[in-house]
Amino acid sequence: MEKDLNKENLLVEEKKDCNLTTSSSNSEDENLNNIHNDTQEDKKQNESSSKTTKSKKKNNSKKTTIITASGCALALLIGGVSGFFIAFALSPKGFDYEGIDNSSIEDDVEAIYEDYLNSGNKDYLSYSPSDLANIAIYKYSLNEFTSSDIRSDATSLGVVQRTVGQSIKNSDEFFNESISHSTFVKVAKRFYSVEDGFDIYSGNIQTTDQGLSAEYTSDIFLDRESYEDTWGKTLDRPVIYNISSKTVLEGSSISQEENGNYIIDLKLDPVKSVVRYVKQMIQMSSLSDAPEFDFVNVTFEVDSELNLLEMNVHEAYYVWVVGKNYTEAYLTETFHIYSEAKQIPSIEEKTYYED
Repeated sequence: MEKDLNKENLLVEEKKDCNLTTSSSNSEDENLNNIHNDTQEDKKQNESSSKTTKSKKKNNSKKTTIITASGCALALLIGGVSGFFIAFALSPKGFDYEGIDNSSIEDDVEAIYEDYLNSGNKDYLSYSPSDLANIAIYKYSLNEFTSSDIRSDATSLGVVQRTVGQSIKNSDEFFNESISHSTFVKVAKRFYSVEDGFDIYSGNIQTTDQGLSAEYTSDIFLDRESYEDTWGKTLDRPVIYNISSKTVLEGSSISQEENGNYIIDLKLDPVKSVVRYVKQMIQMSSLSDAPEFDFVNVTFEVDSELNLLEMNVHEAYYVWVVGKNYTEAYLTETFHIYSEAKQIPSIEEKTYYED
């Protein structure tokens, strides 16, 4: 009996152990399954994270490319503009006329005129163009009472700069007025000769129904030597261009019109002929650098007695204003001779010009 009970107890214990083993095994399997599932989830999350990271990197790469390209374009633009201004600032501008001595390129005009009078030669076609022009200019300067009217148009970059004015000579008294205007530049100047120099007035341009005029306020004084050094001429010098055997080029000519007048057509050296003229241009237009001339053509019309009637100029040059700009200009000056003095306007009086 006792043995039977012991057997039963042993069976129960073995059954318990078996159940425990089975339970433990099932638990381990569940744990393995859980670990496997967790691993798969982690893998999916990692793959998803990796894709997200790659996507971000790709987007960041695009942004970097766009920003870099924009930055390069901006840098090129800034560099290009800066380079232009640096190149413009450092590049040589204008022409240096300072080394040219006027006395070395001018003829003795008084001697040429004396030879003309002494020779009695009226065959004007036999003269050189430079000599005949100088004879006419010098003869005009000997008149006691004269005046001239001037009008010119200079075009650069589509903008026209118009200049009008007049000169008057009464014996030893000289007067000149020049009014120049365009969309961007407006300049008015008056010059009065005084005993030992010149009074130079600056004014404001006005346009009314009567025409173009100026009202003058400020003035400066220059002695005769300083005036010639600054403006290139004296008021008793009718023509500011250097015309001589050293400045007149081949291709210049003299011809006679049907009305008996003569045309003196001069092709001038674009450097030597403008040594005086560029000083006037610098002052009138407030240029920082002297213009560089391309060509200068000057034509005079004189009568059968070599009285100066008209001067026509066609010229072209470069000026430096935020770049090298080509300018083409036409000028006409008409000369008059009087038997008595012509009234010179006071500084308070206005002269009106047709615009």
